[in-house]
Amino acid sequence: MCGIFCHIFQNEKNDKQTSHEWNICRDFITARGPDKLSERFESLSSNWFGHFVSSVLWMQGSNVIEQPAIDSTGNILLWNGDIFSGKLAQGDSCDTNALLNALQSSLNVASVFERIQGPYSFIYFQKSTKLLYFGRDIIGRHSLLLRLTNDENVLTLTSVASKELDRIIEVPAIGIFALNLSHSRINLACYPWREPDLRFTDIIEALEANLGVDIDIKETVLKYDTSTCLHLHPNIDDLEYLENSPFFDNPYKTLEYLLENKLIQERVDNLSQLLHAAVEVRINKQPKFCKTCIASALNDESIVCDHAKIGILFSGGLDSAILTLIADKYVDQHEPIDLINVAFEKSINTSKRNNEAEDRYDVPDRKTGKQTFIELTNLCSKRKWNFVEVNISQAELQKYRSSRICNLLYPLCTILDESLGCAVWFASRAKGTVDSEKYESPCRILLLGMGADELFGGYMRHRTILRHKGWDALSQELNIEVARISERNLGRDDRIVSDHGRQSRLPYLDENVVEYVQQLKPWERCYPTDKMPSGLGDKLLLRLVACKLGFRNTANFPKRAFQFGSRIANGKENAKNISDRL
Repeated sequence: MCGIFCHIFQNEKNDKQTSHEWNICRDFITARGPDKLSERFESLSSNWFGHFVSSVLWMQGSNVIEQPAIDSTGNILLWNGDIFSGKLAQGDSCDTNALLNALQSSLNVASVFERIQGPYSFIYFQKSTKLLYFGRDIIGRHSLLLRLTNDENVLTLTSVASKELDRIIEVPAIGIFALNLSHSRINLACYPWREPDLRFTDIIEALEANLGVDIDIKETVLKYDTSTCLHLHPNIDDLEYLENSPFFDNPYKTLEYLLENKLIQERVDNLSQLLHAAVEVRINKQPKFCKTCIASALNDESIVCDHAKIGILFSGGLDSAILTLIADKYVDQHEPIDLINVAFEKSINTSKRNNEAEDRYDVPDRKTGKQTFIELTNLCSKRKWNFVEVNISQAELQKYRSSRICNLLYPLCTILDESLGCAVWFASRAKGTVDSEKYESPCRILLLGMGADELFGGYMRHRTILRHKGWDALSQELNIEVARISERNLGRDDRIVSDHGRQSRLPYLDENVVEYVQQLKPWERCYPTDKMPSGLGDKLLLRLVACKLGFRNTANFPKRAFQFGSRIANGKENAKNISDRL
């Protein structure tokens, strides 16, 4: 994980502007990568200059690789990503050098990224063509922001900014963008990830209007389509086993009954295998040092670290519980795993202020967290699990929301962004208590369950769509959910988590998992019908995985939104409204 910053300008006046913009972003960029900060000023063409900065969070290889990375021919790479699989995956070595070498040896920059599986954002200047490329991976798991000033002929790209840097937008995860620095004016082209469709056209048109520049559409990068086909009319045989369980009054027995079906069991095994692989690579691809011990390692001191290196945002719900149980198989048995559970202070009457802290923070996610923690410790009794209780008072929430979190959220600003952003920021800070003793997690990697609801039909709207419009409409909605997750969630959450010098890793959004799930028929992922209520029909396939892994109660916990489970959100507010607290 890195913080990357690039400012492209033409004259000395804008050079001073570079210092201003960098000073605005500096604190937020360096927080993302506390292990190494480097910057370069480069003449890019006869007209253009560039200021390139990167802060590195060491996550791969035997030592820290400095960025900006520059090859022997003068190409410049800022890389904020992980190549977990694909043709460029490098095992234990750092992928920054592997990517730089691949880019240097290829005439087609866009085609290199076709060979990468993993989350990233990047900026790359190819000296021979005078082209500056930038973009986010096809799912949009890492943040990249863009600010373009036509009248001053200036372009700024940064992982994170602040409210002081107005008119900044998120780079849409629709393809790779290019700026031709052989021209005298700002210009943009886009190499789409997939064949352009109506959604792509709408995004491009909005982007052109926002930036005041025409965008030239180039050839498509990926030649295959991972979207699902529509299944208008399921056969009776497709639904028979789902409709005829004799145990609908007992959700757990219903799951056991469904697991007796050979086809269902095959899907469960396939998904489980892919999730295990996704968790394994995200645990293993790291230096074996926690935040406490990393400084000694960077100083070449010989040290053995047995502290927690992996943390999990742990509401006790289905998604995080599955990741936790799988993680147990790949983290060394002598190391603890931190389960981070956040709760916000309940609004209570002044007369009740003398209540114990436990009562004030006894929110729904704390209750389910403790229930699942008990079930987990019974299943994995040899592991040391740290159940980290993060309790946030109203005063602390107000302090950091207005001084820090508001800038990390920017340019997003709705009530929903505020509530989720605050919840994730305090959870990923991971400062609380374990067994009533003060504790701050030293982990550098956080596993998050993002993407599970979108892939497996976890929202109440999925049930409503099926009831009123049928399976075809639900299939289309599930496609749309994954397509828009980058703009709704992922860029924001990346900026939030990384502010603590930790890296978020999202196993449910592993390319192999997404590709497999999206080729399934919608009723093979979920069955949100009247016969299968909340806690059973929603995310049915994932509940079956949990059941087969050994969870009993947790497999049937109903979906609860993070902002309501942690009690940060006010259900009476409209989540889409602009927040006046930011």
